[in-house]
Amino acid sequence: MAATGKAYPMLAKSLADKTTDLDSDTLKVALFSAYTYAASHQFLSDALAAGTQSSGTGYTSGGATLGSVTWTRSGDVYTLDAADTSWNAAGGSLAAKYAIIYDSTPASDATRTLIGYVNLDGAGGTLTATDANFAIAWNASGILTVTAS
Repeated sequence: MAATGKAYPMLAKSLADKTTDLDSDTLKVALFSAYTYAASHQFLSDALAAGTQSSGTGYTSGGATLGSVTWTRSGDVYTLDAADTSWNAAGGSLAAKYAIIYDSTPASDATRTLIGYVNLDGAGGTLTATDANFAIAWNASGILTVTAS
């Protein structure tokens, strides 16, 4: 199944406040084994306080940098996309329930804007890679879309 993210409601505020730039800042995706979503979450420190970041073979705290990021517009729809992301769990295992996309350009977790999140298993379970790659295949239509109206 292709992963499609949901934008954090506070992303609009971060964009309006010019604290994040989707087409020039460095974006990352972090894996979480537990997370309690709240619409008020705006920064990575909020997500870290409400969840537990995954740990396991091939995973580094903070996650992986998204490659080939694009932020494009077609009519009233803006789309954020990137290359698929993976971690090599060879010789061990890596498990996660959630992926959280954030802007890693600011210097501290308290100012790193949350962009979107994905429940990796829509049924609420945990996905595990044992002695294999843990991969997120982003939806061909993009990680997330924002419609202007």
